[in-house]
Amino acid sequence: MTSFIKNMKPKKGFYKQGIVNPKLLKKYADSLKNEPIIYRSGLELQFIQYCENNPSIIKWASEPIEIPYFCRLDQKEHKYYPDYILENKQGNKVIVEVKPYNQTIKPDMTDTIWLKEAWVKNIDKWTAAKEFAEKHNMKFIIVTEKFFT
Repeated sequence: MTSFIKNMKPKKGFYKQGIVNPKLLKKYADSLKNEPIIYRSGLELQFIQYCENNPSIIKWASEPIEIPYFCRLDQKEHKYYPDYILENKQGNKVIVEVKPYNQTIKPDMTDTIWLKEAWVKNIDKWTAAKEFAEKHNMKFIIVTEKFFT
């Protein structure tokens, strides 16, 4: 069954977005081959290519899990779909969030309200993801453009 997140189509806008056919990929999780891989930025597309071309990665998936989290902004429970999960040759599993670097650092007083709110929401998501990862013997990382330099 296709998850809610997989039904969200790419949007036209500032970020490069699109769909990759999972049947054309070698390392994409077989159980998800019938669901589209939606990338929401050029950075995410770059990470997809990294997973496919890195010999130490044996399997990966796009938005395969749902992690509940509490958002301090609206005081409600929400669902977080981390961008990727990968597995390496050693059997280690890693939950990966791909974000532009400027969205991973705490905003200062001169930054926009949007950036400040995004920061709070992201911290809430990432805290839940770290807890989920630890509970399931996984690791959680955030990949930015600096990862590829």
